[in-house]
Amino acid sequence: ATGSSRPPFEPHPDHAEDVSQAIHAIQQLALDQPDVADALRASDSTEEARNVLLAHGITISAEALWRHRGSLLREGQPTWRG
Repeated sequence: ATGSSRPPFEPHPDHAEDVSQAIHAIQQLALDQPDVADALRASDSTEEARNVLLAHGITISAEALWRHRGSLLREGQPTWRG
């Protein structure tokens, strides 16, 4: 009885769509307002970056924000070191 048969992980489709919409909104905000992009780059932590976004009406979990930090700005580099 060594093998428990757990189903494979499948992300909740609604959550994935919410994250996708938030990432798109962040990308657009960074393009439209370069000061926001600069604030994200200057952030020292994921929570600080999340607070920048919350101030602009974008809600995203810290975990999702960390996972996508390399795709938020055009240059494709991690937005903050964390």
